[in-house]
Amino acid sequence: MKLGKIYEEVEKGNTYAYGCVMLYLEVDKDWWSKLQSTIEDKYLYLGTEEDPGYGREVNPHVTVLYGIHSDVPDADVEALISKLTAPEITLDTIGMFDNADKGFDVVKFNIESEDLTEMNKEFKTLPFTSDYPDYHAHATIAYVKSGKGDRFCKVLSEGLAQILKPHKIVYSKPDGSKKEYEFSS
Repeated sequence: MKLGKIYEEVEKGNTYAYGCVMLYLEVDKDWWSKLQSTIEDKYLYLGTEEDPGYGREVNPHVTVLYGIHSDVPDADVEALISKLTAPEITLDTIGMFDNADKGFDVVKFNIESEDLTEMNKEFKTLPFTSDYPDYHAHATIAYVKSGKGDRFCKVLSEGLAQILKPHKIVYSKPDGSKKEYEFSS
């Protein structure tokens, strides 16, 4: 893998408790839009005045690990990123996470991938904090009102499912900056 930094960007005022490493998916925009349109607007959870920005996911991705501490040197994260190869990811089964305590459900693709599980284990060698002991690879489709997520769970029929490879890696740092890397060809 080549560590080709594409850019670094700082979103002013957006800081986070922790950093994360994500694999961004290049999905067919028409397919993604059609899929998301099956979730009527009346079911969407749009956040709160204090914490807006929910609803439909506009940047399809799979999180490898959230919770990376702010004092972890970029070089340590990049050393692990340099070992990554793009796994094949199948998007065919839609499930949900119940987050009633936060007021929403997460409608998402369930992803079974030994490669992603191994990547998660590698990144867990860095100092991190997580409330979730088990890794469940997924790609969020949308945030919906609490108690409404189960109506969207299904297995996509053949021809509707997608088999993808991620096209870039993003390290989103706690200070709001993002570093993007390409997979080598």
